[in-house]
Amino acid sequence: MKKKNNSLINIIAALITFIVQMFISFWLSPFIISKLGEESYGFINLANNFVSYASLIAVAINSMASRYISLEYNSARFEEAKKYYSTVFWANCLLFVIIIICSSIIVQRLDCFINISPNLVAQVKITFMLSFVNMGVSLLGTVYTAAAFTTNKMHLNSLIQIIANVGKSFLLLSLFTFLPAKIYYFSIALLTAGLITLIGNYIVSSRLLVGFKAQKKYFELKKIVILVKSGVWVLISNVSNILLNGFDLLLSNWFISSTIMGRLSLAKQIPYAFSSALGIFSNIFASSLTLNFSKEGYKSLVQEAKSQLKILSFIFTVPYAGIIVFGKPFLSLWLKNANYTSNQLNEIYVLMIIILLDIIVSTYMYSIHSVFIALDKVKTYSILLFCASIISVCSTIFLVKYTSLGVFAIAGTSTVVLGITHSIFIPILASKLLNEKRDVFLRVELKSWTILFVISCVFLSIRAFMTFNDWFSFFLNVILAGSIGYIMSLFLVLDKNERRMIITRIFSD
Repeated sequence: MKKKNNSLINIIAALITFIVQMFISFWLSPFIISKLGEESYGFINLANNFVSYASLIAVAINSMASRYISLEYNSARFEEAKKYYSTVFWANCLLFVIIIICSSIIVQRLDCFINISPNLVAQVKITFMLSFVNMGVSLLGTVYTAAAFTTNKMHLNSLIQIIANVGKSFLLLSLFTFLPAKIYYFSIALLTAGLITLIGNYIVSSRLLVGFKAQKKYFELKKIVILVKSGVWVLISNVSNILLNGFDLLLSNWFISSTIMGRLSLAKQIPYAFSSALGIFSNIFASSLTLNFSKEGYKSLVQEAKSQLKILSFIFTVPYAGIIVFGKPFLSLWLKNANYTSNQLNEIYVLMIIILLDIIVSTYMYSIHSVFIALDKVKTYSILLFCASIISVCSTIFLVKYTSLGVFAIAGTSTVVLGITHSIFIPILASKLLNEKRDVFLRVELKSWTILFVISCVFLSIRAFMTFNDWFSFFLNVILAGSIGYIMSLFLVLDKNERRMIITRIFSD
């Protein structure tokens, strides 16, 4: 019961974090665009993309660190857990120095790599440099996040993220309100949030993992070898994800224009808020699956993974249907002061839905990815995803150069390729590793898509009777539709026993 209560607390905390992130994205994006303009706004997210490219250097060591620390700790091999803990910390310190040196060289010649308006060069360079420093700070704090993962208390990480996001928002608002608008304010705020996260995770780690400190005597090169051997396939997987989703802004900058890059960046805001939430749930689910595997072996993984898929379907299907059906009136109100034409708003809406479909595909198979991590069997998954990413990038470049699809080719190609890979091949691969029938996960996934279609149709029907003149009427209508959607989901997604279990957990001590 304690394990189940921890999981429920973790999920509730993740939902709160998601709501805070959605509010910040919803509130800040049009505010920043009004201050900076569409082109400048695009460079903020492009800087974050460049950071994701640089972070690949650390993935091989860090991707599996929490898993090994958790397995050793929960198997009562505390000395081994301390060795992994200390080894990861000191390795990250070295990587931090390397990243800062290399990024300084790249930033100095940044205008040779990307198209930047002359009046923005200095601001963009400062933005990129601060983003790289923030990445280094996050890298130093990576090992501290293992404490909540190991003890299945991921809600503490969620609480820290909430505090960091609120602090970031307050600082951004203050900077843009009282000082002349600059692109790098966003990077300053992100760095501040990163420092808050580092301090918070350090405090959590010192309290949950008593006696665990980054001591040089515990540093072992062979632990790095073990982590790299295991993590190299996660590295390939991350490279694939960047090729699939992380090159879109750069390709827009290279092949179309920095203005279109900014428009695509704006279209990604709402879908990628959901993607961030999925990342939080992924950590929670990976923690739960790894803990189950370390204590119970294979037998509980299938049921746990299917249960997690149902949870994701229940939580996210209604908002996804809402964005699909109510997305246009939302954009009209959200970007009312951004001086977009009707055609430009339609373009942003179509791009948003294309990107959202990518996120939906990921949602309905997200916990399956955690199965590969729990089993330490990410090799085949990574190779498959890498092949898909190469196909996606080559197809995108071809379509951009030789068709008139433009930015729609950049946004849509990865959605199609990733959709086929994640919705068909990955679930079959996971079921094979678990010695289950091929359709064990496909049935849950297909059911989720069917429910999304049904709820979207219901929303479309009731939308005909709604008006969206202002934010009050919009939220009133959306709350009404959302309530109907979640009542439907309660009966369509969950069976009778699961409904009873949720109600019991909520009202039990």
